[in-house]
Amino acid sequence: MKIKNCLVYVSCLVALLLATAATGMAQTSHQHENQPAASDARKFLGKGDGVTTCAVTGEELADKSIHGEFYGRTVYFCCGGCLAKAQQNAALYVKPTAVEQAKAATAGSQFLGKGDGIETCPVTGEAVNKSLKGEVNGRTFYVCCAGCIETVEENPELYLKPEKASDKHGDHGAASGTPSGFLGKGDGVTTCPVTGEPISKDVKAQIGGRTVYACCAGCLATISKNPDLYLKKN
Repeated sequence: MKIKNCLVYVSCLVALLLATAATGMAQTSHQHENQPAASDARKFLGKGDGVTTCAVTGEELADKSIHGEFYGRTVYFCCGGCLAKAQQNAALYVKPTAVEQAKAATAGSQFLGKGDGIETCPVTGEAVNKSLKGEVNGRTFYVCCAGCIETVEENPELYLKPEKASDKHGDHGAASGTPSGFLGKGDGVTTCPVTGEPISKDVKAQIGGRTVYACCAGCLATISKNPDLYLKKN
């Protein structure tokens, strides 16, 4: 009799344990039925276009009062909960357009230069200090501070615009492109500092505290912009 009672007790206990396990599984399934599985964490889950249908659920939008900014554009949702989901994991619910993908791919190489490297610093756009200069691929550039030299040398393509082919000015053939060393050919008194040709007494300007003569107005402008490159120190 005792054995029979014992077997009944064990049977009831097993049945109770199985029922408890089944209930737990059902609850777990219910809790996660609306959540992405761990294996889906990297899969795109969005079902709508975010314009006429909710980006998360794919439901038609009754109105467009619920929206957020994603990848530089406005995306619409059917409820605040969907918006929150997208804000937590934008890559899972909002697809960037082809244009946005292209912009993201080139963002790292976007040109950042603010100055010409002659009169203004390529990094900050501020006036340069002529005693601070660097060189990249044989090209001399000037900056406002020592830190900017290192910045430009590490990424010259981001801060220095490609040099243009030398332009002719007047009939002299003087280059107006960015020079990289002392280019003076005359003394600025009887000969033009830019071309070395005889000066015109009518073409003069006060530069660096002295009167400088040139052969033409174009040369005078060139000297004024880059006196250190065309005028020898007294």
